[in-house]
Amino acid sequence: MADSEGKKIKIAQVIGNAKAGGVINCVMNYFRHIDTSKVRFDFYTYGPSPFDEEIKARGGRVFYFPSVFAFFKCVRFLRKSFRRERYDIVHAHMTSLSFVSLLAAKQAGVKHRICHAHSTTNKEEGFVHFVKSCLKHISTWFATDLAGCSRLSIDWLYGKKAAKKAYLMRNAIDLDRFDVTDEEKRELKAHYGLENCKVVGHIGRFEFQKNIPFLVKAFAILCKSRDDVRLMLVGGGAEFENVKKLVETLKIEDKVLFMTEKRNVQEYYALFDVFALPSRFEGLPLVAIEAQAMGIPCLLSDCITKEVDVTGHVEYLPILSANYWANEISRVLDENVSYDGRKAVAAAGYDIVEESKNLLEYYTEVNAK
Repeated sequence: MADSEGKKIKIAQVIGNAKAGGVINCVMNYFRHIDTSKVRFDFYTYGPSPFDEEIKARGGRVFYFPSVFAFFKCVRFLRKSFRRERYDIVHAHMTSLSFVSLLAAKQAGVKHRICHAHSTTNKEEGFVHFVKSCLKHISTWFATDLAGCSRLSIDWLYGKKAAKKAYLMRNAIDLDRFDVTDEEKRELKAHYGLENCKVVGHIGRFEFQKNIPFLVKAFAILCKSRDDVRLMLVGGGAEFENVKKLVETLKIEDKVLFMTEKRNVQEYYALFDVFALPSRFEGLPLVAIEAQAMGIPCLLSDCITKEVDVTGHVEYLPILSANYWANEISRVLDENVSYDGRKAVAAAGYDIVEESKNLLEYYTEVNAK
C-alpha cells in the first residue's frame, strides 16, 4: 500500500463542491502534472463535475459523498469508503469543514490526514461567519498534518503558532497556457466583436464571497462616462440570476457579457484589459495569479492577501465605494498597461511543473512518518 513497498501512494482528495471554483482547479492543476507513477489521486465530491472524465482518464476515480450537513450519513459513507480503499493519505480541502472527512479518515484507520486551508471569512457573512469561526477551532482535531494555499488562510485557520508547521501548497498554474501573443489577442477580440472595446474582466463563482453585484454597480457608473467599455463575467453559481436581473435593472445589458467557464480559460484572459476582483474574502485567488501570468493589470479588494501580488501590477482597493472603483478602473484602462508576467509568476513559486515536484516530495515525506 505504501510507497516503501514499491507501490503508489494512495491519496483521497476530499473536495466537496467540484462544479467550479479555485479549489478544484488548483487540485486538478497538480493532478495534471504530478508523477502519477508514484501517486494515485481519488476525488471525493458532492456530485458530478466537469472534471470527472478527465480524472478517470488520468487514472483517478471519483466518489460522490453526502453533504457534510448530513453529518452522520456523510461520516458513515466516508468511513466505509476510506476503509475499503485503504488510503495512505486523506487530504481534506474543505477548510473549516475538513474535520468531517478527517474524523471519518481517523475512524477508518487512515494514518496520515491533511487539513488544508483554502480561504478565510468575513463578518458580512453573518451567521455563516460565526459558524466558520467556531468550526475552525476543531478543524485540526483529527488532522496529523496541516497545509494551505497562503499564509493568510493558514494563519486564519490554524492560528499563527500552529501555522508554522503547515505546508504551503501554492495555487500554481501551467504557465505555458498563458503564452498568448499580441496578434492572438487581437484575433480573439475580433472573434468576440470587441476590437474597439476596453474589457473589464472577472472570473469566479456567482456567490456572496465574490461580491459581483458591487462590480456590476461600479461598471454601471463607469458606463455613464465612457462608451468604449464592456464587462465580461465568467462563471456560474447561486447568485447568477440575481446578477442578471441587476444588469437589466441598471440597463447595461448591451455592455455586459455572461460567459460560461471552460477549460481553455486563457482565451477569456486574453480579452481582458483589466481584471477586477472585489471579493469580500479569499485565501489566495488562483484567478489573480492567472491574470498576472497573462500580463493583465489587476484591481483587487484590500481584504485579499498581499501575497498574490507577484508582479507589481496589482492594486488593492477598499470595497466601500462603487464610484471609487469606477474611477480606478477607468484610470487603469487609460494607462494601457501590458507586461510579461510569466517569469515573475514562476519566480514567485507558482509554476505548476516545479510545485508538483514539491508536492510529490511532501506527500512522500508525510507517508514516511
